[in-house]
Amino acid sequence: MKSIDQLKDTLIKETDLYTQVLKLAEEKTKVIVAGDIKVLEDITKKEQQYIMNMGTFEKIRRSILTNIAEELNVEAITTVSELILFVEEDAGNKIDQLRNNLLETIADLKVVNEGNEKLINQSLQYINFNLEVLTHSPEDGNRYSSNASENKEVKPINFFDMRV
Repeated sequence: MKSIDQLKDTLIKETDLYTQVLKLAEEKTKVIVAGDIKVLEDITKKEQQYIMNMGTFEKIRRSILTNIAEELNVEAITTVSELILFVEEDAGNKIDQLRNNLLETIADLKVVNEGNEKLINQSLQYINFNLEVLTHSPEDGNRYSSNASENKEVKPINFFDMRV
């Protein structure tokens, strides 16, 4: 079936696309650690382009599955897993292998993206901590009164007029 071959080609291209995004995500990890904002912006722009292409491939795959359902006289096939039940064993095994490759690549990408998210959150926490340190300071150098009892009314001085 021509549609089966189209599906195989689409799954291969999707896997290649996700592999490219995975490489970008791994590169992004290094850039986040280095703190190079300009390169991080460039990588993010590339990722956005890949994401648009991923949407296109998703539509193509759904269209191919619809065509295959019509060719097999089946009411509807909505996933590649469902399709495997309706095709010959050899074709089903090949499609299953391609689907598994794609799913493994997506799982790897998820792990790297979760790590990047943690790194970015740590960086933001560090920035917020530094801002707190810079914007708040006690009025006098200590918190004790002249008789060495704790002074309970310490008012911070704001070096910047910040509003949240």
